[in-house]
Amino acid sequence: MKHLLLLRHAEAEAAAAGAPDADRPLTERGRLEAMEAAQCIARSALKIDSILASTARRARETADIVVARLSLSVPIDHEVGLYLAAPDTLLRAINGCPERTQTLLLVAHNPGISELAHQLATGLPASALRTGGLCHLTFQQSVWSDLGTPAAVEMLR
Repeated sequence: MKHLLLLRHAEAEAAAAGAPDADRPLTERGRLEAMEAAQCIARSALKIDSILASTARRARETADIVVARLSLSVPIDHEVGLYLAAPDTLLRAINGCPERTQTLLLVAHNPGISELAHQLATGLPASALRTGGLCHLTFQQSVWSDLGTPAAVEMLR
């Protein structure tokens, strides 16, 4: 059984004139959203084995807050290809996770992460994940490269 946590990065500041979009930091509200997401994960009692996150500052900060809040010793694998990635790119990253990973946290961006949640769990709207939104999908498959329809879907935040 595999557990996939899809976390949309928390609220970020508006882009400053001339500054790259990828450099936008979290707002104070965003830091609170990331802490709330961590609390939801703690309540779920899931043990995160692997973390994939976009290299954008807002995604890195969201992942860092979750790791700190949960006192995780799991390294964050920052992948440049996850920045504003389409659902198929996100799914390829998931499919490439090692079999030993039972619970994966993916921190990425809309619209891709919400569209991925919608593709995997067709009952979810394509815009399901708000900033700091968290979806937990449970799969019966034992390998990440062979994910089918989730056995359970739960919006945690």
